[in-house]
Amino acid sequence: MKTAGLQWRVHWPTTLLALVLLPLLLLLGNWQLHRAEEKRIAQAALEQLGAESPTALEKLPAQPDTYARVQARGHFDNEHSFLLDNRVHNGRFGYEVITPFVSAQSTQQMLVDRGWIAGDPSRALRPAIDSVGGEVAIVGSIYRDTTKFNFFKTIHETRWPKLIQNLRIEDLQEQLGAPAYPFVLRLDANMPGAYQTDWQIFTSGFGPERHIAYAVTWFAMAATLLVTWILISSNLWQIIQGKKDGS
Repeated sequence: MKTAGLQWRVHWPTTLLALVLLPLLLLLGNWQLHRAEEKRIAQAALEQLGAESPTALEKLPAQPDTYARVQARGHFDNEHSFLLDNRVHNGRFGYEVITPFVSAQSTQQMLVDRGWIAGDPSRALRPAIDSVGGEVAIVGSIYRDTTKFNFFKTIHETRWPKLIQNLRIEDLQEQLGAPAYPFVLRLDANMPGAYQTDWQIFTSGFGPERHIAYAVTWFAMAATLLVTWILISSNLWQIIQGKKDGS
């Protein structure tokens, strides 16, 4: 059985669909690869900075690196803590406790994330926050909330501890009525006032490998779309079938 050579017959609906979807799928795949690289670099930076000796709070540069190690001496403002809402740890509902720290060497307060504490799933009760008395020395890592979108309206509660949905420093220092450093210090484990502090740079299971898997999915969809367009817009399938029949 003889088969004619490759012939094209453009199927316009499929062609228009491919022209729209193919660049989009490639764009999404490249974006996922970019996100994977961002997280890889951030993880490497965290590991490198974690191995360095902490810098005294008063010696920090004006724009310290995120995840830089910091040490400070002072006291916690136990009367004005925040509860960062909707923090899940090992499948359990809870909060992160944010307490201002007044350094002995600075006129600014520093917001300290003391870690995760279990909450009442019914939200009827809020957890009791332990006070930390006297002057203490703490060590932790600088953290900045990079969330670009805030879907929750900030509610300025009158009672303490106050419930918050994000770590916008401008809003928190407004509620405190005092200036604060433009970052949060994530407290190390075993520090005074620390709760559950197994910090992760990203949620478990959402590391670089997850974004690479997403990228492979998008690129596979792009390849499938391209092959489908070729088969519909040409006689390639008939040629393949003809070779099979003639074998």
